This record gives sequence, structure tokens and C-alpha cells, in this order.
Amino acid sequence: MNTDLQGADNRMKCLLHVLIVWGLLRYSDAFDITVPKTTLIGIHSQSIVLGCSFTINGGSSLEHIVITWQRTESNEVVHSYYYGKDQLSQQSEQYSGRTSLFPEEFKHGNVSLKLEGVRAEDAGQYMCFVSNTMGNAKKTILLRFAAYYKEPQLLVKLQPPSMTFILESQGYPEASVLWYCAEYKNVPLKPNISFAKSEDGLYSLQSILEVDNAKTYCNHIVEIQNYLVNQTITRKFSLLLSISERNVQDQNPCDTLAIVFGSCTLVLTAIIVLLLVICKQQHNRQRKKEEKMMSEAE
Repeated sequence: MNTDLQGADNRMKCLLHVLIVWGLLRYSDAFDITVPKTTLIGIHSQSIVLGCSFTINGGSSLEHIVITWQRTESNEVVHSYYYGKDQLSQQSEQYSGRTSLFPEEFKHGNVSLKLEGVRAEDAGQYMCFVSNTMGNAKKTILLRFAAYYKEPQLLVKLQPPSMTFILESQGYPEASVLWYCAEYKNVPLKPNISFAKSEDGLYSLQSILEVDNAKTYCNHIVEIQNYLVNQTITRKFSLLLSISERNVQDQNPCDTLAIVFGSCTLVLTAIIVLLLVICKQQHNRQRKKEEKMMSEAE
């Protein structure tokens, strides 16, 4: 009889053990992490939140929660949280003073990371890891870097019988640059376009277009397109003078004009006329001075 009771007791203990293990496995399977499915775009010098949330249930405890954000390419620690507070002794220097969590949101399962002052080197893959009494899980997010292109600056060089436009701006990534005449939009012009990386990781854009006498009557349009942030800058300017009719012999210091585009259509005619008048006056003064010197010499 005692043997039967002991056997039944052992069976009950075994069954209880199975139920406990099954319950733990069930909770572990239910624990999961959710992150954005789409690639995130971080804008130069702005802040961005890398979203990450974990499963909340009745057995969840925040007392033993561990949160770690890392770069998957290098395993660098971006931000860590455990023992109820931030643990940043192992944080990568690149992120020092630029990251934060939202502790008041942990009870809602929100362990998102805020990254301030986004830089070019921040682009890459980030891993969100969460562990608590109910289980642990990790998932990754891809962050891309972008910078809006600045208002372009236009340099105009007078070099009869042609004129050279030099357009400069800065942004990220490499933009699409298109020049054309408004009257012949289907016939794009062919400027020289170059990009150079600056110290802050942005691209410095320079586009050079040489216009001969036959093209000076068109309404020139230039478009800068940054598809990553859906940005398009369109600027228009008109040249109504015939370069062949100009009589400019003294090119210094009147051979270059710097212009910053406004938000409206830019008309260069009056400016160029004024520039030519100034150059001609300077040339006349120089000629009179030379004639006076020659007269005094005689």
C-alpha cells in the first residue's frame, strides 16, 4: 500500500515538473521583439528614434530587465540598461552623450533608442536585445544617413565668346543634377558634375556648364534631386544678352560674379549689364591713364 502511495506521489511530482517546464516554454515562445520593417532614414544633425518593443504579459517583471543596443557590424555597444539604470561604461565613444532610452515606457514594452545629432558614420545595422524573467529576444534595424542639399550657389564667369556657370551645393547622398533650356526640356545640357567627400561625411557638389553664344538666349533651368529624402531644388535664370556683342577687354576683376539663388526665378540680365558697364568704365579709365602717361613722356 505504501509502495502504491509512493509511486502515485512520484508520478504527481513528475507531472508537476512537466507542467512547470511547459509553462516556461510557453511564456518563452510568447516573448518576442518588434522593430520597424522598413529602413529608417537619419537626417544630418537631427534626432531619430530607433523603434523597438517587447511582448508584455502578466508575468513580465521590469526588475530584472536587460536592454542592449549594439552595432551588428562591429559589436560596438550603443546603449545598455540593467540593474534598473543606464550602464554606459562600455558604450562606444562614437555615441557618448548622444543616446537615451524611455524608462517610463518600459512598462508598455517600449525600449526604443533615441539618437541625437545623426552623423554619416551612424549609418548601419543596429541590434535591439531585450531579456527579462519571461525570456529574451533580439532583432535588427537598418539605418541610412541623408542630408538635405543646401541652397545652391552659382558662379558666373564671363569669358567671351562664351560663359561658364559653376554651381555648388552640399548634401548626402550623391544627387542627380540636370541642366536644360526651358524651351527645349527634352534636350538636356551636358555639364561636368563632380562630388567630393567633406570632413563631416557630406558630399560637396560642383557642376560646371559652359554656354556658347548660341545658347545665351535660353531660359536655363537646373534641378538637384535627392531621392532618399524626396528633395528637389529647381532654379531658373535667363540670359538675354549676346556675348558676341560685348566688347570686354579687361577681364580682371570683372570676370567672375558670385550669385546665391533665391526661391524665385533669378534673372541675370540687369546684373550682367551693370557688370559690363563697370568693366567698360574701368577699361576707359585705364586707357585714359595710359594716354596721359604717354603724353607726359613725350
